[in-house]
Amino acid sequence: RQPVRLSEQYKTDVMQRTLREIEEVPCWLLVADIRSFTPLSRHVQSEDLDVLLGRWIFSCNEIIENRHGMINKYLGDGFLAYWPDVATSPEEITAVISAFKELQRKQWPEFRFVVHFGAVAIGGVASMGEESLMGSEVNLIFRLEKLASSLGEPCCVSETANAKVHGLVAT
Repeated sequence: RQPVRLSEQYKTDVMQRTLREIEEVPCWLLVADIRSFTPLSRHVQSEDLDVLLGRWIFSCNEIIENRHGMINKYLGDGFLAYWPDVATSPEEITAVISAFKELQRKQWPEFRFVVHFGAVAIGGVASMGEESLMGSEVNLIFRLEKLASSLGEPCCVSETANAKVHGLVAT
């Protein structure tokens, strides 16, 4: 049996359609990650860990969706969420930050979160029903999360996000 070869025209058409569907959109981004997840997973039975993780993600998702955001990617012990700027006010993001800080006070599980604002490329070929988010701002928020982790900080707000919330959040 011969392998199926795609015509050059078909490849070009798909590429152009994909490129047309990608747009640059100013967005609020949030990355949350359970702190010290690997040691935690060694000391907690897998069923209990599943319940803990499920309850935490459910609580976070409820906060995000109540403020018109959506989780874009689940990352094992964390996630990436976003809000398009046109549909989101700084007050809504401030409410999200406050709700996440309140959730952190419960201390189980301990987690950190980072908030950033920037233009991201949205669209292209969606994987598993998730909108594709791409670009340097997406890369930056993950680097900020690693920085917050290395500094032991429970929360980080980027300079651009801080400027957008106009002092509504103490930083």
